[in-house]
Amino acid sequence: MGLADRDYMRERHRQRTGATKWNERKTRVEMDDGMPLGSASWVADTGGWFERKNRGFDYQKGRWRPGRQARPGAVQKWIIALSALTFLIPGYREAKRNGWFPDMQPAVTFPRSGSVTVNRNVDPHKATARLRVTTDQANAVVQLYDRDTDEHIISVYFRRDDEATLAVPPGEYRMQIVEGYTWHGPANYFGSSTTADTVIAEMRFGQQAIHGIDLHRRPNGNLNTRPNLATPTARD
Repeated sequence: MGLADRDYMRERHRQRTGATKWNERKTRVEMDDGMPLGSASWVADTGGWFERKNRGFDYQKGRWRPGRQARPGAVQKWIIALSALTFLIPGYREAKRNGWFPDMQPAVTFPRSGSVTVNRNVDPHKATARLRVTTDQANAVVQLYDRDTDEHIISVYFRRDDEATLAVPPGEYRMQIVEGYTWHGPANYFGSSTTADTVIAEMRFGQQAIHGIDLHRRPNGNLNTRPNLATPTARD
């Protein structure tokens, strides 16, 4: 007997008895719901239980899929790297000037605040301008260079957490600020803790002018500087 004949006989038996019977063998399911036996379809108004798999385009596009993870492009990577450097470099220099890195060189006593190293051609009697400096947690050497010849004019020493005012010769200068923790003399400055910055703006000292500099770093500071990566030159 073929499958068609067997299905016919079962359907005829159910019509006579009015009973619903299930016959589940492997993947074949028969149900009496007004649908052909052996069907795996489902129609809403018949109350069937089984749904044929829908692999159509509309069904597939409505399925949830994990979103693609956004990967930064080359430009974004450069932006992220540069942004990180704007924080890392100042932090590194701050740690360096405050003596956080090992320094194995022999230490020398740092000069008291207001001590100077002056060019031999400078007449001390003509030093009528004033320079006042307030230091942070590092010792500092403030140096003035002639604007036109870049000749060293004067270097002034200031100890950490101190303030001093002293006379400087009038003129137009390029200012360099050298800071560090442990002093090793005018040849090596502060050794591994040495940091140097050049003031971007030209410094002009009139006959009776007074310039004040506060070396505490703050977001609203108005003394704009740029890092000087070269080792400061020794001064006699």
